Amino acid sequence: MQTAKQRSLRAAVASGVASALVVSAIFLAAGAFDDDEPVGRRSDGSATSSTAAASVADVYRRARPGVVLVEHRPPGVSPRTGPPTRDDGIATGSGFVLDTKGHVVTNQHIVAGRGTTTVQFDPDEDAVDATIVGRDASTDLALVRVDSADFGLLRPLALGRSDAVRVGDAAIAIGNPFGLERSLTVGIVSATDRSIKAPNGAKIKDAVQTDAPINPGNSGGPLLASSGRVIGVISQGRGNGIAFAVPVDTVKRVVADLRRQRRLSGTRSREPQQAKRAQSRRSSASRGF
Repeated sequence: MQTAKQRSLRAAVASGVASALVVSAIFLAAGAFDDDEPVGRRSDGSATSSTAAASVADVYRRARPGVVLVEHRPPGVSPRTGPPTRDDGIATGSGFVLDTKGHVVTNQHIVAGRGTTTVQFDPDEDAVDATIVGRDASTDLALVRVDSADFGLLRPLALGRSDAVRVGDAAIAIGNPFGLERSLTVGIVSATDRSIKAPNGAKIKDAVQTDAPINPGNSGGPLLASSGRVIGVISQGRGNGIAFAVPVDTVKRVVADLRRQRRLSGTRSREPQQAKRAQSRRSSASRGF
């Protein structure tokens, strides 16, 4: 026959086990543990804790300095003096720092056509002119560069690997929706093998689908894993919890090619058409996609 003390101890143990299971379920849902990987090291090479992944707040705090506001102003259009609007004629989007040499990744459709491109690193600082290193309409990616001598310390974001991205993983987006600098939204990876259409009609394969809220101006910004590594570049938002990002492996390949040549094979003949379409969209350019 159990004593009152024994019954109390059993109840306490049962309660502790139940609490542990609840916490474990939360961490599993957030991608903190991975049954297929050893504790302490993810398949993308990033370190993890044995008890929990970095919080969303930690990821945001580390990545925030590397996320920028990108604007492209056609010839004859004056710089804006207030928040972006649909009829200011300026394409507004996001981007992120790739390295300490001043390279920034963004979407091609933001910087399509002739004009002046600027990058703003901090809401309290003025935007600076950027040079377009290269553009690829077939993947909706562009590489721009600012003079790194103008800045103290640039904060590049680390790139992950596409084969480490799994459905159900946390998906963290940081960008500038409607010009609201460095806004954070969170969701999950909804799919990893989507095919989406680039601005020139080409197919972008293996796009990452997410339900993280994506709004006009998020385009070109990073989609991050819970490790803080970039897993894609936001390219399209369709509303109702559906958005897509160009996969990070494609980003790596295209960026390497753009360093060698300004425009990739297959996009040259389409560039004038892209410029015309970009110009026709200026009335809603601040949408970013």
